[in-house]
Amino acid sequence: MICMEAFDVYRSYLALKLHFTTDKYDAIKQRGRVRATKQSFFKRNDLLNIRKIADKYNEKEVIDFLVANFVSGDRWGGVFDTEAKHNYFDWKRRMEAMSYTFKNDIDKIIFNCEKNNFKFDNVFYSDTNHPIILRMYLGKHISIETLVILNNINNYTDRLDEKLKTDLVWPDVSRIIKKYQPFLKIEKEKYVRILRERLRSN
Repeated sequence: MICMEAFDVYRSYLALKLHFTTDKYDAIKQRGRVRATKQSFFKRNDLLNIRKIADKYNEKEVIDFLVANFVSGDRWGGVFDTEAKHNYFDWKRRMEAMSYTFKNDIDKIIFNCEKNNFKFDNVFYSDTNHPIILRMYLGKHISIETLVILNNINNYTDRLDEKLKTDLVWPDVSRIIKKYQPFLKIEKEKYVRILRERLRSN
C-alpha cells in the first residue's frame, strides 16, 4: 500500500471541506485544486492527526475516509473527531451492502407511511414541518445514502429548498445530499427497480 504524503492529505482535506461546507466550491469540477502552502500546513494544530491519516491510508482510502466523515455531519472531516474511524468503518459497511440498506430503508419509509396513512409520494413534501423523509434521517432510521439515491431518482431537494429555505436544519442536509451525489456511484436503473419492487410488495 502506497500511503500519501501528509501535505497531500491536507490539500485533499481542504478541498473536501470546501466541497461539503460551501455551496460554490465543487471538488469534482475543480479536481481538488485549493490554495495551500506548506507554511500554512506546518502551522496547523492538527498536524499530528493529518500525519496519522497519511501513514495509515492510501490516496483512495484518504478520500473515502474524509467523505465518510463529512457526510456523517462532521464539519471537520474526522480530523479532530474521536469517532472518525467508526464513521469510516460504518460508511464502508453501508457501501458494501448499499442495495440491502436501501431496501430496508424503503421498507421503513413505507411502514411509516402506512402507520400515518400517507401515500409514499407525500414523504417528500411539507408545507411547514419537516417532511417524513427528513425526520426519519434525523432520527437515524434511514441512511444519508438513501436520501441521495431517492434524490437521484426524483430530485426532491429542489422543491424542499424552496419550501424550507428559512429552516435551520434543511439547508445543511440538502447541501450534503447534493455534494455527496457525485461520490456515490450508483446504477440508477437498479435502484428504480428496487423502489418499484418494494412499493409493489408492501
